[in-house]
Amino acid sequence: MKEQYIQLSHGGGGEEMGRLIKDIIFTAFDNPLLQREEDAAVLNLSGETAFTTDSFTVSPLIFKGGDIGKLAVAGTVNDLAMMGAKPHSLSCSFIIEEGFSMENLKTLVQSMARELQVCGARVVCGDTKVVPRGCADGIYINTAGLGQVVKTGISAHNLQR
Repeated sequence: MKEQYIQLSHGGGGEEMGRLIKDIIFTAFDNPLLQREEDAAVLNLSGETAFTTDSFTVSPLIFKGGDIGKLAVAGTVNDLAMMGAKPHSLSCSFIIEEGFSMENLKTLVQSMARELQVCGARVVCGDTKVVPRGCADGIYINTAGLGQVVKTGISAHNLQR
C-alpha cells in the first residue's frame, strides 16, 4: 500500500478499502473462504459446536510479550478451549482510527496470523470500519470463534471451591 496511514476512505467500501483488505488482511489470513469476498462464510460443522465472541481494547497496543492482535486470537481460542472445543474458524472485525499507521496494522494482523497458525484455526469472515480521528484509541478488534467440542463437561460451572 502506498499510503502510510489509515484514511477515512479505507472504511468507505470503495477502491481504497479493497486495497487495504487485499494487501494487508487477505495477505495474512489467506484461505479460500476469505478469498471469496462474501459477507458471510458457509461452514460445514458436525457435532457439538462451541461459539464465543469477544472485543479487545488495550493500551498500549503493542506490549512486552504480545499485542492486541495476538491477544484477540488467543483470547477467543481460550474461550473455546474452556468449553472443551478445538478452534475451527474465527471472524475478525476491526474498528480503526483515522491516522492509524499502516505499518502498525500490518504488524498486528501478522501477529494474529501467527497465533492462528499455532492453534490451527482460520479467519473466514470479517469487517473493517474506519472512524474519524479522536473517536477511537487506535484500533479495536472484535472476534467470534467456532470450535468443535472434543471434550464434553468442561465448564466454569463445574469448578469446585
